[in-house]
Amino acid sequence: MIVAAALIPVAAMIGGGVDVSRAYLAKGRLQSACDAAALAARRVMKYDQLTDEVKNTGREFFDFNFPRDVYGTAAFEPSITRPETGVVRINASTRLPTVLMRLFGINEMPISVSCDASLNFVNTDVVLVLDVTGSMADPLDGEPKIKALREAVIALYEELEPVQKQLESQGLRLRYGIVPYSSTVNVGRLISDVEPGYIRSTSSYPSRVANYYQAVYLSNSPTSSAAWEYYNGSSGTGASSPSSATLTSSSCQSWVNSSTTSSGSAPSPTYQYSYDGSSTSSTYVQSSDWGWSGAPVTSGTYRSCRRWKITTTTTYVTRRGFSNWTYRHETYDLSQYKERGGTMILASSANGTVPDPGGSFNAQQLAAAGSGVSTTSVSWNGCIEERDTTSAIAGGTSMAIPADAYDLDINMIPSSDATRWRPMVPDVVYTRNAGSTSVNSSAGSTSTTGWIKNYTYSQGYWACPTEAHRLDEWTHDDMNTYVAGLQTVGGTYHDIGMLWGARMISTGGIFADGCEEYNGMPCNRHIIFMTDGAQTAYCNVLTAYGVEQNDLRVTGSGSCPNQLARHEQRFRMLCNAVKNMNVSVWVIGFDTSLNANLTGCASNSNQATSLADRESLIARFRQIGNQIGALRLTK
Repeated sequence: MIVAAALIPVAAMIGGGVDVSRAYLAKGRLQSACDAAALAARRVMKYDQLTDEVKNTGREFFDFNFPRDVYGTAAFEPSITRPETGVVRINASTRLPTVLMRLFGINEMPISVSCDASLNFVNTDVVLVLDVTGSMADPLDGEPKIKALREAVIALYEELEPVQKQLESQGLRLRYGIVPYSSTVNVGRLISDVEPGYIRSTSSYPSRVANYYQAVYLSNSPTSSAAWEYYNGSSGTGASSPSSATLTSSSCQSWVNSSTTSSGSAPSPTYQYSYDGSSTSSTYVQSSDWGWSGAPVTSGTYRSCRRWKITTTTTYVTRRGFSNWTYRHETYDLSQYKERGGTMILASSANGTVPDPGGSFNAQQLAAAGSGVSTTSVSWNGCIEERDTTSAIAGGTSMAIPADAYDLDINMIPSSDATRWRPMVPDVVYTRNAGSTSVNSSAGSTSTTGWIKNYTYSQGYWACPTEAHRLDEWTHDDMNTYVAGLQTVGGTYHDIGMLWGARMISTGGIFADGCEEYNGMPCNRHIIFMTDGAQTAYCNVLTAYGVEQNDLRVTGSGSCPNQLARHEQRFRMLCNAVKNMNVSVWVIGFDTSLNANLTGCASNSNQATSLADRESLIARFRQIGNQIGALRLTK
């Protein structure tokens, strides 16, 4: 009887343990399904909106991980809501039928779970390095590719706009920097705003000089004197042979009204003689000119004759005029470009003259020294030529940046001309044959307009993209205005784009805009690098490294050996350096495949993408915005 009585509580205890264990297993699986569904739903949520796509994705993941009727649970529908900014919440409740406990009147056990998922954003800096080369103006699906890029950037901004507001409310921040690049970057004014001394005061450019050696004689202001002149040398009263100094009245009048005469030639003084009837009359005056009172012969048919002689004397200054051109490197004063709005005065033609003994003058010198020379005022476009470098980087696999490659040193503060940047001044640049140091031209055109400026020669080309923008907190209108102003021009130098993207996001260097921590919270840093083409490298085009066949900064010789390989290796070095700065790099190929250099530049294979159309580009920018935060469960 005792054993029989004990069986009832023992059975209840065993039955409760079995059913509770089943309930724990069911709830654990239900919680896992909830977590997976919340993470999946939050991943696809855009613009912080709870759309049908978000809800359907959540339900699909929930159903996959917790199929209906598993463990015999009652049918239910998970509730998917957005309780606050950036959060997806899922609640689910069901009932689990018991096995043994129903013997004691307990037929079901309730099970419920709840989970929240959000993107964990801390302080976030994003630098967009955007290829704006000429090919971005090419059509794709009926529209220029640059239009798709503009839309994609705005899509990224709108994806992160709710996050930006959320961070601001917590005293944190989300910032963007933008570096449009082609064959150089437009950062000069940003540099001089930090410190004008980071820009060179003088620099040498492949240019030309106007040679002035042709003798030109310029007259001084003429001087005049006047006196009576007597016919046949007679000096008037007392002449020894009065009859030889006499004329009839008509002959005297003809002599008085003689035409102007001159003598001498420059550079010696020249004289001009003109004749009047008297100091007060320009024509013959008989009473003053023929037999005048007091003349040697005052009566008869033949009388003394005189006229009023005016002598104009001109002296000359020797100067020099244009002879021909010499194409060579020339040094220019750039001090006026250290501040915004500064201009350089250049001669716009080789007209006018220079002081004797002449010489050779570049456009800036000619504007200052020449007389009668046409001039023009040239503003700086803001694009730069990089600081000094080495030609030792010829390719290979080494990621070690040489110490004398100052251009690739992301954080170096300028302390000498070798480490300062040069303004790009296409108006003074002229190319010459590779390997030559000086070339003379024959006499000819006096135009001083640069070959680059007006494309006089087929190889003459330069490009200056839109000015870059440092890290800042942007409004939607500001971002829209900026990207609308992006212009397409130039060739593709990936290395110069990545270099300045790195300088913009670095925590050191001349800007030091990036952060490791802000307001007590860490900073995440990202570079989104977008291009529509492969690396290019030119020998005879003005780029961030000058005209390479004449400046020889990267190649070290006039034949441009392995020029492309040199720039590709510089790009690889820079990508490696950026990733070592704890910056996450995303690479997008738009309407182009990604080669090993571009794929390897990304922080991982998932962050390198090749896209073929506008919709894909916009979607990818949105997706990156969605993934920049760390997706996590918060409840």
